[in-house]
Amino acid sequence: MRMRLRLGAVVLGLLLPALALASWLAALAGAGATSIALPELPRQIGPWTMTAETRLDPLVFEQLKPDEYLVRRYEAPKRAPIWVYIAVYGGRASYGKGAHDPQVCYPAQGWEIVRSERIAVPLAERQTLSAKMIDAQNGNTKQVALYWFQPAERWPLRESAEQLIHIIDAIVGRPQYAFVRLSAPSGPVDVRDDLIEFATRIAWPVRAALSTTEGGVTAVEDLTTGSITGRAAPLAQSFDAMPGSVADYER
Repeated sequence: MRMRLRLGAVVLGLLLPALALASWLAALAGAGATSIALPELPRQIGPWTMTAETRLDPLVFEQLKPDEYLVRRYEAPKRAPIWVYIAVYGGRASYGKGAHDPQVCYPAQGWEIVRSERIAVPLAERQTLSAKMIDAQNGNTKQVALYWFQPAERWPLRESAEQLIHIIDAIVGRPQYAFVRLSAPSGPVDVRDDLIEFATRIAWPVRAALSTTEGGVTAVEDLTTGSITGRAAPLAQSFDAMPGSVADYER
């Protein structure tokens, strides 16, 4: 056991300088960000219908500075509403900015995270993506959030592997990624299954929008019926602002 720990420490010690150098070289490579766009989410996604879309509070936007983003609310009969936040970053020229991990930002905004767990979101072709689900509480307000950092042309892994692979992605020319968060108020009805189902329906289009290869991914899930098709997801146009602030939504 001790021998394994020592070996792990030696390997880590050898990797850290190399990773630091790789990260620095990736930041220097290319003057501009990779061209990316938002995934186009229709008004109807399975049983959910879009009922609102809004913009980030200007102060929040200045902190996060996404290249593109959307904030929408979807509702379905007898289900809790789901807020959808997707922010995309081109990388390279964007290394000074980025999405904030809710496990850090929620407590900074006065929320207590009472539960956190890793979720394997089921996808088509027996694949999964690694996401995090948290239960948070601020006074009498309770919320459940499911989120992940989506890289280009592959599904996210667990944090221990993702940090290394993300640097490799940048070096080989795939620095772009999306931050996806689905949140719903916690109440008498368990919203966990709803969040996972919603994530399953939008995961392929989000990944396709980040793809640098022609045609995106080989298959995407039809957002209305849940069936699998062989087309790539279309890209979205920007959205008009609606009244209201989401300063408490994006942390």
